Amino acid sequence: MNKVLAHLSKFRIGLRTTKSAVAVFFCLLMQFIFSVDPTHIYNAAIAAIVCMRENTEESFLFGVQRFIGTIIGGVMGLILISINIYIPYYEDGLYLILVPLFVMFCISICAFLNKKNAVIICCVVFLGIVLDTTLNRNNTLWYIIHRVFYTTIGIVIATLLNQYFFPHDEDDEHQKIEV
Repeated sequence: MNKVLAHLSKFRIGLRTTKSAVAVFFCLLMQFIFSVDPTHIYNAAIAAIVCMRENTEESFLFGVQRFIGTIIGGVMGLILISINIYIPYYEDGLYLILVPLFVMFCISICAFLNKKNAVIICCVVFLGIVLDTTLNRNNTLWYIIHRVFYTTIGIVIATLLNQYFFPHDEDDEHQKIEV
């Protein structure tokens, strides 16, 4: 028991953890005040957590990459959703080849634009669109618009929290401890 207590006494919640929790709180508060669909707030909260970095500049730069990846993945998903009804045998199994090929295109576009931190979210958004059976040509554009909008809100919340509520202090040793 003493070993467990000794180990737990070393555990400290880091500043990035605290900032992430506060960012999620603000996303949820926005949902509460404006009665926003929880699905959209999910995208904002995830973006805020992912974009929360040690300082404002890193949060902003990572947020821009996430924003770009969201747009690229959304556009690639929209393209495939829009043309798949014209592709013979798509629903009969051709998608098994086309979806991975489009993932390669998504990654290649991010690499070409030198946005390596955009690759993951680009592929996640793309797969979220093309594998969601509720999306089609008519509602995919709205999904992308909502996804980009709420991702942007999460990025803004993370960046503003870093800038105004938790400014980076080079001398603060506590910031370097993360959980």
